[in-house]
Amino acid sequence: MSDAQELAELFLGYPDTSATQGTLQGYEQIYHKDFYATAPSPREGGGMLTYSREEWLATQKAIVRGLPDWTYNGRIWKPLDEQDGWDDVEEDGRSYRHIHVATQMKGTHTGDGPNLLKLEGVDYKPTGKVIVFPLEWWVLTADTASIPPKLMSLRFIKVLDNAGCSTGGYSFVNGILFAIGKPHPPAPAALQAPLPPFPPLDAVDARDPNWWQVRVELLRQISEKDDEDRAALKLTIDRQIRELQQHLDYLSALEIYAEPPSDKVRQE
Repeated sequence: MSDAQELAELFLGYPDTSATQGTLQGYEQIYHKDFYATAPSPREGGGMLTYSREEWLATQKAIVRGLPDWTYNGRIWKPLDEQDGWDDVEEDGRSYRHIHVATQMKGTHTGDGPNLLKLEGVDYKPTGKVIVFPLEWWVLTADTASIPPKLMSLRFIKVLDNAGCSTGGYSFVNGILFAIGKPHPPAPAALQAPLPPFPPLDAVDARDPNWWQVRVELLRQISEKDDEDRAALKLTIDRQIRELQQHLDYLSALEIYAEPPSDKVRQE
């Protein structure tokens, strides 16, 4: 394994791989002084937010305090057009390696007292909720010309699969806030395009406007309802969830009969 790949493994292993047992004093040394990260923005206006090195490290610490069992649950990933899981480039006479990683972050919101979850300047009391993120694609860039190599950047690419997530399909800070019941209001700019009647079947791309338009519009409408209407809506949603589960159970039962017979059955 190359030094750049080891950096990726250290990044994905946080906080367990921290050199000082839970603090960033040693772990932060893998980051170049000019490191930056781009991730979906939780701030007004939406879009992508660029974190400086210090902002990124502070955000990681805040998340781990509030979600003590936090894990990136990630691995080096090989997209179809990158068979090795990374690609090497030359920029301004220096060598860099882009390392593709797939994550499905997870954590339980139990931080209390001095370990309250604090994001974007707001404290959030523990809810006990298990937060499961979508399967996501990120790219780490390492400066392979440095000795030792350093992480130069982290870029969010897109959601690969949102099945089973509790974040509404949102990533990073937005996903945490959605999962604990404190979603940020949708950005006004996100409501300007025409809304389709339903998401396209292949809408697993976080940059697909149709996918996000439907979600933010539903969130906007729910946020404008009074408590009585929300309670009635919750009853409807709960009923539909039960009905969907019945359909899933029925399909699961049918699936067995759709499987090809085993070799033993064929011989008989």
